[in-house]
Amino acid sequence: MSVWVRIGIALVVVAGAGLFVFALTLEPEKNGPEESPAPEDGRPAREWRAADPGVLDDPESCKECHPGIWAEWEQDRHRMSWIGELYTRLSKDHTDASCWACHAPRPILETGLSSPAETRADYRNTGINCLTCHRQGNHVVGGIEDPKDTPEVRAACGPKYDPSFPADRPDMQEEVIAFCGVCHNLHGTHLEFMGSRYYREGKTCLSCHMEEKIEAPVAKGGEPRLRRVHRFPGAHREAMLTRAMAIEAGFSEGRVVAKVINQGAGHRIPTDARHRAIFLRVAFFDSYGQPVPVGDPVTGEPDREVTLDLIRLFYRPEHKDPTQVDPEGTPGKDNWRRSTIAVPAAAKGGKARLRLYYQYYVYDPLEKAVLVDEEVVDLG
Repeated sequence: MSVWVRIGIALVVVAGAGLFVFALTLEPEKNGPEESPAPEDGRPAREWRAADPGVLDDPESCKECHPGIWAEWEQDRHRMSWIGELYTRLSKDHTDASCWACHAPRPILETGLSSPAETRADYRNTGINCLTCHRQGNHVVGGIEDPKDTPEVRAACGPKYDPSFPADRPDMQEEVIAFCGVCHNLHGTHLEFMGSRYYREGKTCLSCHMEEKIEAPVAKGGEPRLRRVHRFPGAHREAMLTRAMAIEAGFSEGRVVAKVINQGAGHRIPTDARHRAIFLRVAFFDSYGQPVPVGDPVTGEPDREVTLDLIRLFYRPEHKDPTQVDPEGTPGKDNWRRSTIAVPAAAKGGKARLRLYYQYYVYDPLEKAVLVDEEVVDLG
């Protein structure tokens, strides 16, 4: 073999080795997060798959086959998560990118239950939509074992039973909480819930926020079955606020003693958002029923109704500890917050009126707040 042939072979070997090493340094192409390992309890592993481009992008396509569920969702705050007035204002007309991921998220089954939400590229005006929870790859999935039992199922949406989809099963408690927590644990809401008695009783977020059930078809043409209503009532429903909190007040040693009680929320009140607040306000009246001005505990300015307490998660620059009220049964925590105020001399023998307000944006005028509870205390 000639010298030139041996040199040529050597060059080929060296080049091949270099290409092999270079190939090892390349990241494999991924289409969404990797498949999770099989759970130790024998349940099937979850697949995290992104859809092909152009497939199942527009949630409007769900309306044709699921008109009932669509109508419920259309009335819900999830539908308004991108276009709602308060979000538009707080996000500076959608320019604050830090808000986007939870107000227009990619499908959770693409990004994973243990991952923070990610912003999707299109259809943001539909907010948190059907596909946010039900799209997995090129399929619409759910916890119904026979999704193809209806006569008018569209093959285009690829209906599919996913045995690992969070559902009404005791063994799915952790998955349901984690599913909601992808967006709602920004400030620890689902961790607050897991410290409460409700978690230990086997409840989930859906126990309160999707508790309504009806006998109705899931899809057009299907047989009625018991299903959850796809509305997610929360702080924007007055009935939920009155269910969650109350005042308990009395008169002792010249002072009004009041408690704001978390009587029904499975998380702190208020939770999640720093812009929300609960105001406890008090007004005094003399024995003839006439208002008695009292100095505001914060400003010192006299008024007829003053803030006795302000309950909220403060913005970071305010450098204040949270004053939120923990849920019932949280180890080492009370589910109430106590406040006191001295009774003005002119009000002795009269009455004190306490009002509990829920404010969606702490800096809005009180006229925009919801009156949640009221109690009158005799000062005799």
